[in-house]
Amino acid sequence: MNNFWQLLFFKVKCRLKSEASTSYLNYGWWVVEPVLHMATFYLVFSVLMNSGTENFVVFLLCGLIPWLWFNKSVSNSTGSIRSGRAIMMQTRVPISLFPAEVVAQDFIKQLLVFSLLIVFLLLYGIEPSVHWLAVIPLIIVQLAFVLAVSFFVAMLVPFLPDLMYLVQTGLLLMMFGSGIFYSYDLILPEHRGIFFLNPMASLIKNYREIFMHQHWPDWIVLGNIFLFSVVALGLCVLFLRKQRTTYARLILET
Repeated sequence: MNNFWQLLFFKVKCRLKSEASTSYLNYGWWVVEPVLHMATFYLVFSVLMNSGTENFVVFLLCGLIPWLWFNKSVSNSTGSIRSGRAIMMQTRVPISLFPAEVVAQDFIKQLLVFSLLIVFLLLYGIEPSVHWLAVIPLIIVQLAFVLAVSFFVAMLVPFLPDLMYLVQTGLLLMMFGSGIFYSYDLILPEHRGIFFLNPMASLIKNYREIFMHQHWPDWIVLGNIFLFSVVALGLCVLFLRKQRTTYARLILET
């Protein structure tokens, strides 16, 4: 187990340095990329369509930043096991290393983005409160959910390569069903139960409760998401461990 964490740490560090060295901005690109995404969505939904609510910039950022983290990690994880083909040919490593590496890399970059969000909120005039401390367990819950979904799609793609395309479609549908660009008040009361079956919708709502309304998050909802994510992640890791030979054969045949 120690060897797994040491190898994961080494590979993540190498990938981060390699990624930074391929652009002129180096590590600055970790900030520029999400800022460009947020600026684009703000221009479309707030300026051009005039669909913003009160404090729409804060409203948008509290939804978009968690979503971009989830979307990027899941998208990058779809081909993570296939990308480990060279290492699998040389040595025996746990299959779970490959999606874990992707999620860990994105998580490190996301911590910087969350730090920038807090700085922006302070500069924007949002008064901090003790409720902001709840963002730490909220990020941990989202990390568990990101791990579970990322491991799940990474686990399936070697068996069903075309699933990579369906994952992108599913993420697009999930994005518009997470309330990133619109208030939950627009949803009919009888449909809100279905809407919040989407864990990302519940997570985004709780980010806004913390930062915009100075409220504590819904601990019961977060506990349910965390429990579901841990169980799902454990099942995925167990499956990857038991089917290691099968994955090695599938990857080497492609």
